[in-house]
Amino acid sequence: MKTALVTGASGGLGRETALQLAGNRCRVFAHYFSADDSFINYFGRYKDSITPCRADLRRNVDRRHLIQFIEKRAPSLDYVINSAGMNIDSLLIKTEETQWDEIMSLNLTAVFHIIRDVVPIMKRGGHIINISSVSGFKGRIGQTAYSASKAALIGLTLTAAKELAMYDIRVNALLPGYMDTEMGGKNRTAARRAKEESLLKRLSCPKEVSEMICSLLPVKGVTGQVFTMDSRVM
Repeated sequence: MKTALVTGASGGLGRETALQLAGNRCRVFAHYFSADDSFINYFGRYKDSITPCRADLRRNVDRRHLIQFIEKRAPSLDYVINSAGMNIDSLLIKTEETQWDEIMSLNLTAVFHIIRDVVPIMKRGGHIINISSVSGFKGRIGQTAYSASKAALIGLTLTAAKELAMYDIRVNALLPGYMDTEMGGKNRTAARRAKEESLLKRLSCPKEVSEMICSLLPVKGVTGQVFTMDSRVM
């Protein structure tokens, strides 16, 4: 049985990915931070395959405890899906330094630390998928910090793929389009604009994106790639 860590599993994409992996006979450590008891109850029916684990990925001590929690319960880690992320819509000239730092600390710095920390327990090799964004590829008005963090995540992915190939660890990035999730749904104007720009006149579907993640994870011959799941012209 394969073992996976999904960060941000309380969000729409993370939750769908955890469920898909569990359905594929994978043991899943479903990370969350700010979710309430309903999150624990939601995964209660999957207690044999999904283990919720709380951590603030911006804090060193929390990340360390998360890795130790996994090590005590699994002999090795095969898959890591870095799905945790946040956004605060703000124009560049109005973005406060604290907002910039908060977004960067979770969307980029935390992923750097997670990748570095999981390498020693990916003893059989494995696959890391970082969830970036089309906004990191083309930018978006009002998402200065978010776009910058997701663009930097692509660079981190490509470099990590080169450095970790010797350990048989693949590292790829996946760029969903605009998704109608809790985070995406906060800006209805941006969602409407993304749908209008779509060639198919639709938003990205978390279930379809999670299916793409699960189909990509077992592939052994692909690393250092950026996969885009969007229907807008790049």
